[in-house]
Amino acid sequence: MSSSVTIIIVNYNYAMFLAEAIESALAQDYVATEVALIDDGSTDSSLEVAARYPITIMTKLNGGLCRARNSAVLNVESDYVVFLDADDRLAPNAVSLLMAALISAPVDTAYAYGQMRYFGLRNDLFLSHDFDPKRLAKSNYICATTLIRREALLQVGAYDNCFRSLREDWELYVRFWHNGYRGVFVPEIILECRKHKPHLRRALSVKALSMAKLIWLYPSLFWRQWLKHPLRYSYYMLAGRVWANVGEHVSRAHDAVSVTRPVSELPVALIDNESH
Repeated sequence: MSSSVTIIIVNYNYAMFLAEAIESALAQDYVATEVALIDDGSTDSSLEVAARYPITIMTKLNGGLCRARNSAVLNVESDYVVFLDADDRLAPNAVSLLMAALISAPVDTAYAYGQMRYFGLRNDLFLSHDFDPKRLAKSNYICATTLIRREALLQVGAYDNCFRSLREDWELYVRFWHNGYRGVFVPEIILECRKHKPHLRRALSVKALSMAKLIWLYPSLFWRQWLKHPLRYSYYMLAGRVWANVGEHVSRAHDAVSVTRPVSELPVALIDNESH
């Protein structure tokens, strides 16, 4: 029996791209795959678009990317999850390639990742490579869309909402390593990442604060970054009170989510009642 996988599409006001993301998820050649959307309080026509497809639809009040991902993972029951941004597309064999690599990897492997290709305003590769914790401490070479063992994800606490869409994926992969888990690399392209906005440089203060949080949480890995700019990162640790602004992980008492499942997944009695 194949292990079950849920592709979780995270959406906020991306109705114009959402159909492509959903269709790429539904087109997977791995049989035991279901598709779920977590809508983070969209105000456009996203829910109308999603309603056209046989997928589970979850809705919540707007709270940001990390909270949406964490809320979604608590409301699915599959063995594995894949997070897909609503403006991106999966390769048709993405899940099967990642699953084959993950199930044949050592037991301490929590996730599988592949290559990512940009399209739209940018057309090149985000180059990934074999898992190496030393290189991971220097930069993040793992894209946000990976196949993750759901049990391991919940065990480490899923995403830290305090990173708020900047280096949250990097922090998760480092936390996996900190908890004894590693990743496995698939050299094929599994994700197409849409670039539809001009590149905006993040303010130095935002980047520095995120790095200060990583240094605070994982000093044994990031001490070299602190040595390069000790005054800068010490300042942001103090000014940002990083000790009080990290570790907002998933919990059973997370955001309230409304869930609508495809008709085919509803109990028979409920389907009968709705037909009368």
